[in-house]
Amino acid sequence: MDRIDALRLFSSVAELGSFTQAAEREGVTPGAASKQITALETRLQARLFERTTRSVRLTEAGAALLERVRPWLDEYDALEEGVACATQAPAGLLRVSAPVDFTPRKLIRPIADFMNKWPGVEVRLSMGDRMVDLVNEGFDVAIRIGNLPDSALIARQLAPAEMVLVASPDYLSAAGVPATPDELAKHAVIIDRNKPAAHQVVLSRGDERAEVRINGRLSLNGAIAAVEAAATGLGIVGTPAWAAEQALAEGRVVRLLDDWELEHRDLWAVFPSSRYLAHRVRLFVDHLKAHFADGI
Repeated sequence: MDRIDALRLFSSVAELGSFTQAAEREGVTPGAASKQITALETRLQARLFERTTRSVRLTEAGAALLERVRPWLDEYDALEEGVACATQAPAGLLRVSAPVDFTPRKLIRPIADFMNKWPGVEVRLSMGDRMVDLVNEGFDVAIRIGNLPDSALIARQLAPAEMVLVASPDYLSAAGVPATPDELAKHAVIIDRNKPAAHQVVLSRGDERAEVRINGRLSLNGAIAAVEAAATGLGIVGTPAWAAEQALAEGRVVRLLDDWELEHRDLWAVFPSSRYLAHRVRLFVDHLKAHFADGI
């Protein structure tokens, strides 16, 4: 391992707080990683980490080195990547995290198109609705839907995600059709726990804004399941339009309060800010942006 690789390993250990995770990221064994850091400390004549059985922490010397070496590594990676991009097609492993319901309905097709266009890229797709830790779990990019919390991550908006209120004709025949947002409080509303403020619906119409507290006997986590529950007559649901489009086309549910707009939740690509954006990641995000140019 040369000095650049040793410094890159040092930066990964500092970032992840783990020799094992850093070794996995850099493609070496934990034992080799420990030896390389020891060799780096010997060469610099300074102890870089305080090691215990449970934690790895930077020393004062290690923190000073990290502060200087991180920008240099980013610049070197950018230079190396720029040269490679000018002469080579993208290649390597692309690690993607994406939501469970959205992925089979809307994401598999653009991923397939991307892989067909760039056969040197391997995609490792992990589906889940929890907010993954991109850095510590080793993801290159996460696809997320919603209003993002403030963080050190970089987020690029891919498309707006329209929200709709739907219910089955049978439910509306029995319970009545709500004519105003306030009437939603009198109806059975299916609660999707994946949404922030799951027990509240926010609607707007011009300068008007309505915030309605909702209640229902059924709560679940998943947009597709929520739409299917509405289609069986269990109540009204506020859900992304992409999740309801099939049931709407089949007439199993209908839209409600069309003159009001539900608070929308955008589609985002999120990636770590501390790591230079690899050519394959940049191309993938650009590809998704183009694919969803006309909406989800």
